[in-house]
Amino acid sequence: MDFVRGMLSDRSTALKFNRYTSDPIKIDNRIGKGDPLSMVIYQFYNADLLDIPREKSEGTIAYVDNTLLVATVEHFKEAHNKLASMMTREGGVTDLSKTHNSPLKYLKLALIDFAHRNSSKERAQLQLP
Repeated sequence: MDFVRGMLSDRSTALKFNRYTSDPIKIDNRIGKGDPLSMVIYQFYNADLLDIPREKSEGTIAYVDNTLLVATVEHFKEAHNKLASMMTREGGVTDLSKTHNSPLKYLKLALIDFAHRNSSKERAQLQLP
C-alpha cells in the first residue's frame, strides 16, 4: 500500500517541446498513463462503479478506466430513466465522480440504444444534468 501511495503522491511533470521545458507542474489527480500498474490500480479505483446497479435490469461492465452502464428493459424511455437514475442517485456515477476526485466529462459519454432492426419503438432523448 505504501508503494501505491508513494506512486500517487508528490508527483510532478514538465512540458517539453522544441527547445523549451516548462517549470515543474504539480499533479494531484489521476494515475500516470503508461505506468505498468495503472490497469490494476484503476480496477480498484473504479470498483465502486460496479456497485451502482440495484435491480436485475441494471448492470455495469468495466475495463480499466472505461465503464458501461447497462439497462435491459422493454422500452427506450424506461432504459433512459434507469440510466439517468444510475448516474444521479445517491452513490451513483455523479457522486462517485466527486468523491473520487475524478471530474465527469459529459462530452465523453455516449448513449447507444439497441433494438431489433424491425423494431418501431420510439427512441426518447436521455436527459442528464
